[in-house]
Formats: sequence, structure tokens, C-alpha cells
Amino acid sequence: MTLSAGSRLGPYEIVSPLGAGGMGEVYKAHDTRLDRTVAIKVLSSRLTATPEVRQRFEREAKTISQLSHPHICAIHDVGREGETEYLVMEYLEGETLAERLARGSLPLEQTLRFGIQIADALDKAHRQGIVHRDLKPGNVMITKSAVKLLDFGLAKTFERSLDATGREQTAGAQHPMAGRSPTALPTQAANLTQEGAILGTFQYMAPEQVEGRGMDARTDIFALGVVLYEMATGRKAFSGATQASMISSILRDQPSPISQVTPASPPLLDRVVQTCLAKDPDDRWQSAADVKRELQWIAEEPRGTSSPAVAPAVAVRPRNRERLGWLLLALVLAALAGYGLVRRRGPAAAPPRAVRFAVPIPPGATFSPAEISRGASISPDGTRVAIEAFARGKRRLFVRRLDSEEAVELEGSDDATSHFWSPDGRFIAFFANGKLKKIPATGGPAEDLCDASFEIVGTWNREGTILFKQFARGIYRVSDKGGKPEPIRPGDVAKPETIASWPQFLPDGRRFLYLGRLSLPKLPGSHRELRVGSLDSKEDTVIARMESRAEFAAPGYLVYARDGALFAQRFDESKAQLKGDPQRLSESVNYFFGPGNAAFSVGADVIVYETSPPLSRLAWLDRQGREVGTLGQPAVVEGFRISPDGGRVAVDVAERRTGTSDVWVFELERGISTRLHSDARDENLPVWTPDGSKLLFRSDAKGPPDIHEIAVGVPGSERPVLELEYVQQPEDVSPDGRVLAFLNNVQSRATIWLLPLAGQRKPAPWLATRFNERNPRFSPDGRWIAYESDESGSPEIYVALTEGAAGKRRVSPAGGRRPRWRRDGRELYYLAPDGSVMAVPLSPGPQLQAGAPVSLFRVVPPIQNYDVTADGSRFLVSAPLEAPESPIRAIVGWPALAEKER
Repeated sequence: MTLSAGSRLGPYEIVSPLGAGGMGEVYKAHDTRLDRTVAIKVLSSRLTATPEVRQRFEREAKTISQLSHPHICAIHDVGREGETEYLVMEYLEGETLAERLARGSLPLEQTLRFGIQIADALDKAHRQGIVHRDLKPGNVMITKSAVKLLDFGLAKTFERSLDATGREQTAGAQHPMAGRSPTALPTQAANLTQEGAILGTFQYMAPEQVEGRGMDARTDIFALGVVLYEMATGRKAFSGATQASMISSILRDQPSPISQVTPASPPLLDRVVQTCLAKDPDDRWQSAADVKRELQWIAEEPRGTSSPAVAPAVAVRPRNRERLGWLLLALVLAALAGYGLVRRRGPAAAPPRAVRFAVPIPPGATFSPAEISRGASISPDGTRVAIEAFARGKRRLFVRRLDSEEAVELEGSDDATSHFWSPDGRFIAFFANGKLKKIPATGGPAEDLCDASFEIVGTWNREGTILFKQFARGIYRVSDKGGKPEPIRPGDVAKPETIASWPQFLPDGRRFLYLGRLSLPKLPGSHRELRVGSLDSKEDTVIARMESRAEFAAPGYLVYARDGALFAQRFDESKAQLKGDPQRLSESVNYFFGPGNAAFSVGADVIVYETSPPLSRLAWLDRQGREVGTLGQPAVVEGFRISPDGGRVAVDVAERRTGTSDVWVFELERGISTRLHSDARDENLPVWTPDGSKLLFRSDAKGPPDIHEIAVGVPGSERPVLELEYVQQPEDVSPDGRVLAFLNNVQSRATIWLLPLAGQRKPAPWLATRFNERNPRFSPDGRWIAYESDESGSPEIYVALTEGAAGKRRVSPAGGRRPRWRRDGRELYYLAPDGSVMAVPLSPGPQLQAGAPVSLFRVVPPIQNYDVTADGSRFLVSAPLEAPESPIRAIVGWPALAEKER
């Protein structure tokens, strides 16, 4: 029924509606007897159909009305007007926890405070034999002073008894989906009358609840854990698209640890919530009072400023001595006490331990696809992470404090790459548009420092000197106030062994580490060595033969990569000597620009690094997205091309251990594969010539990646096709085999160039603007080139004449990447932002008429790359084996790992 303003239910006058759901309607009303505002819930007639049910409802409602507690919404009255049953409740002003969570997670202080209050309310109810059974954010109201639990009036009373072991038992309860009494039904939010909305309630149910087994107070404790998880992370602990998948998730899944989703949260909170979420009720906290005490303990502990993500050492309180005697050791050791705080707390503290967690990518952004990318770095004081992420079509810088869930985007950092921090943490330097720039780490305009046509991550000392490497030119220095760069370790592109890279200042600010190449083409294994140079001298000291860049880390370590893992080793800075054995810090680290260029960063006692990319599988899909076959085994795959005759596929497969790639050729009919190289060089991004006899690919055999060519099946036929100062990568060969379209990264921008494959072979830009243009593909008749450009602010697909790039037109209306042609020229394909494969119908001719794009299919996880057969009937796609997540990891208190075996 629907009540109008002014109507009466006994002494209560209806003022206005507040909401409606499957259980009935809620109204704001005026109590004419006591002159107060109340809330009235009018129950659905289907819930009060028989006298027996009404009598039970009244009896249990009266019992629950005795729950006088500051964090429980009080029931004032229960009544009946004609055939209408209603409850009279305390009127509350504020918002529900569900409404608040729609804006994101709560700060740690609020999560703990609200959790303590909810646990306290549940403890009160449980002591009186009442289990709520529908605890969820929609049933928690946030008022100005505290939180209040709602809808205890529809809870379930249970009998309290003890078994032979002394454990509290309850009488059997009904299955939540069976025919239930009014008091057994969970309340529902206003929007839960829509189809499928019952999932909103399922998300907070305990395993025994969804299975129809006996329920007791521990059922509420599971729901409390789910609510705590959502408050701390802003995410649902369990999810599913259907009731069946939701139930399966509740019964089998474990949510990611809170400390991985929200690094600033104390690991102790993880333990509290994980215990709440135990599948077996016997493994959970056995009372809400236990949960309350644990949360109070966390809230009352001081949290250090140097490492807010770490739980401090805990001293035993007398009031908890009996219960916490064993728990102290377990929590401090297993829950990872803070490194710095442990040292200060004295004899009562546990040994220092390291904490690992994932650093989330900023909301709405994706991890930068650029290969010349730092990815992420930690500030010198170890409190902030800078992240290069892709947002709105541009690679940008974001800064996130470890004790905050917010990531601040730095305006003016468009196309930023290879960033690094100032020693005081006030600025971040980066390269973009042919310039070395700096920008305040808190936000503000970027300032140009100097020209830098190409770059790799630099280093900055306290005297204001910046060192950076320009490809094929060695290491340069420039003032942080700007000026003309000066070479301090010049290189010669014709002599790769002279190229120095990856400078990193040592603490004295005068000497620096760097990698030098060795001219040892016939020697297998390492071709680099780690050296120490100086601003004051041309003399260098060799530390060790090493393939990886390194960073100095207090207290006296070098951090570097080896065989795909991250290590720390003692380092005598004064003598420039390594000491002792290396200690493993992580099992996986990514290389972001070929071998040796490990993606990690050191600051204070924090290390941030990227994990190795996930394995991908290559699958054949038809035009409806149905899988019709696979190719090879799961591997780290970047580029692949179907041969012109459709019988072979060239694939570059990366080696996680070294960061190098090799090109393989798969013969589809025979089902065999051949590796074209077996050396330690990096060869990738293969492109077939039109006759299928040769492959062009990118190689770092002589330093900066050049374009090489090899005749397939002819050993010793490899030769360079193009050697320039900048990085190039082959993209496509014209149908007549005369012209190569390649990508040239000039001044930190991607530009499309054309190279004649005969005659003088003089390359020239085809499209070089202030925007990024990528992925050129010749049309089957060679008259047009389809390509990707971010000139509109985000990547879109364009088509222009091969001759002079004239006649440009855009064919993607809402974003697109990686264009591909059908052999007859009547269809163009591309990837939409949501990962769908789109098809654009074409009418070849002088003007190339294009129709509206249509979606062919979309797969999950999203496609990373794809190619299409000549007739457009099948697509070869690569997708990660697992749903992608943030590859950025942090280790706080890492010296504990390095020192554990000393």
C-alpha cells in the first residue's frame, strides 16, 4: 500500500515517504502523542498473512525493542491499523553506509571507529539471543555522532545453548531462500525491487546462510567482516554476475588482502577481517566482542609517520594479558611489524619484518603501454609513489601517498616518460616532446630544462646536477635550473662498447653508478659491467660484470636484478666493492626497455618495482568471438603477424629471466615452430615482406634498437636495414614490397616514417606532428595508410593517402587502436577502448568511403593484440591468462629481507 501525507496509522501521522523495498515501505511520520518525529515501516501484507505469523512478529518485535543501545536504531512501537502491520522506529538523519561507499572507501580512522560501533551493537544483540542476519551497508546509518544499525526489527531470535565442549549452539534456522517468517526475512534497500537485485543481499551472507545450515551470532560476524572489507577498500569482498556465481564466490573465494588493495591499512586489520571471513564458523572470531577488542587495539596503537602501511610493534596490555600472551608473538611476527618503529620500541619489540603489497593504478587509468617508461618510482623519503599511467589518451604522471587512497594527477605531464625524483622529493623530472622537464610533485606547471631528443631515466643530486643518458650519445649533465647539456661519458653509435647508460648518484653526490657495454660479440653471457664514475674525474672503477642497472640503498646496499629476480647485496661505498652474498627480495621483476633495464626504484626503506608481465595465450577466434583453435603454449608475447599466405605466424616471445625477446615462426599445417635466434640480443616485433620470404624485426645488436632483416629458413642471412640514432620499430611493408613504414621515437613522440627498400634507402617522415601517431598499415592496393593518432585527445583511427598523407579522414567515432585491413580492402578492423574488435565497411575508390563501425566481438580478459586472416574470417588474438591487475609492488622494510641471512 502507499500512504499519502496526512493519513494516520494509530497516533502516527504520515509526513512523507522515505523509501520502499520488497519488505514494504518506510515513511517519515509525526508521533502526535509524544510530539516527536519517527520512522514507520509498513510491512507488506504477504508477510503478515496469518494470525500465527502476526503473533510471532509482535512477540519478537517486543523482544527486540528491549535492545537499548547507542548504535542500534530503536524500535518504539509495533502496531496494526486494519490489515496493516507497522513498526515505529527512531527517525535518523544522515546517509546510509551504502550511500557513503558509493563515493569510495573510508579513511582508516572511520573504518575502525564505525567497525567498533557496529561490533559493539552486534555484541549487545547477541547477548540477548538476537542475530541480525542481514548486516550490510544499506542497514547501517551514518549520523552526525555515530553509526546506527537498522532493521533489527526483522532479525531472528535464536536459542542459546552449550554443547559438550562448552561451545555456544543455536537452534536450527531456515534457509534464506525458503519460505520464511516475517522476522526471518532480510531487509532490502530501495533499489532491490529490480530484477536480479537480490544479489545485493547475497554479497553479505555467510556460507552457512546461503547453504541453509544453522545460523548463529557467528553468521553476523562473517557479514561484519564483509562490511569492514568494503569500508577499508571500497570494493565488494565477493562478487558474481548471477546468484549461482555469487554463492560460489562466497563458498570458495578469498578476497585479496586489504593491505594489497589499500597499502596504507595496517596488516593487523587484514588478520581481523580474514578471521571474520573464515568459511567455517568455528574458525571465525567467536563473539562480536572479540572483533570489537581487536579493532580497538588497532585504533589505539600509534602509527608511525615513516611507514604508515606497516603495523607497529605491540606491547601487551595488562587487561588483555591472558588472551594476548600467545597472540603478541603471532601478530608481531606474522602480521609484519614496522621496520623503523620496531627498532625504536626497544626490548619488547619483535624483530623487524618486511611488508609487501600491491600499489593500485589510479582509478580510470591504465598502466602505460609505452615501452620507454619508468612505470613507477618511490620518493626519496619513501612516502609517495609516482606512476606513469595512461589516461584520456595520454601518458601522464600520478602521485599517490602510501597512506592515502587518492592519486593526484600532475597537470602538464602529458606524454611523460622515464621520470625520476629530486633528492628532496619536491620535484619530479621527466622527458616529453624532446625536452627534459621538471614539475612540482604536489602539482603545478612543468618547466623545460633542456633539449633531450632521447632518454633513459636520470638521476639528481643535492647540488642541483642532473645526469641522464641520451641514446647512442652517452651520459650528459645539466643543472636543475636548466641550460645546455654537457657530455661527461660520451658515446659513439658506431662503437657500442662506448655507450654508458643508467647513471645513478651515490650518496656523496659526486660519484655515480652506471652500466657500460663491453665489445665482446663472441663471448656468451654478460656484455655489460657496472661501474662507478665521478663528476670530478674521467677515471672509472669497475664493480662487477652485471647485466642489470643498480641503485644504492641505505644502509649500504646495491639493489639490482638478476635472472628475472630482484636482489640486494652489501656494498662498500668508499671502496666501490660488493660484499657478501646477494639476498633475494622478490621472485619477479619486469624489464621495461630490454635486458638489464629492470623496473625498480629505491627510497628510504621502501622499494617499488614492477612484476613480470603475465603469460598470454594465442587463440584463433571466428567473427563471433568463438574460439576455434590455439597457437603454441602460454608465453609473454608482444608482437605477432600472420604470413601473407596464411600458413605461418611470426611471434616474438619474451624471456622473463632476461627481459629479451626472440622471434619464432610457427608453421600452422605441420604444427612445428622454429626459433630464428638463440643469442642474448633482443629481437622483436616481426613484420613479413609481401612474398613471405623475409621478416623485418627490431634488434638491439648494435646498441639503440635498429631494424634488421632475415630470410626465413636461410641461416646467416640477417643484416641491418636501418640504423638510426633513435629507436625504430618496423610496422608494415607496402604491397609491392618497395616501402617500409616504421615508427621512429623522436623527441619522445611516436612519428611514422617511410623507408624505400631499394636504392639509397633514405628514410623520410610520412607523418610527424606534435601528436603521437602509431600502428601504420598499408591498404591492400597501397594507396592508403590506416594509422592511430591521439590528436583528438585520445587514440583514434585515421586513414590518409600514402602519397603525402593527404585526404585524411577519421573512421573511429569513439576511440580506437591497432588498425588492420582485410585483403580485399572492403573492411578495416580496430580495437575499441572496451577491447571490442570493430569492423568498418569500406568502399574502395578515389575517396575511400567508410561506413559506421560495428562490433564483432569482445572477450574477457581484454585482447592485448591481434591479427586477422586475409579473408577476415578468423582473428588471432593474445590475452592474459588472468585478469590484469596492478603490476606495481612495494616492499616496506626491505632491509629485513636482505639482513635475514647475514
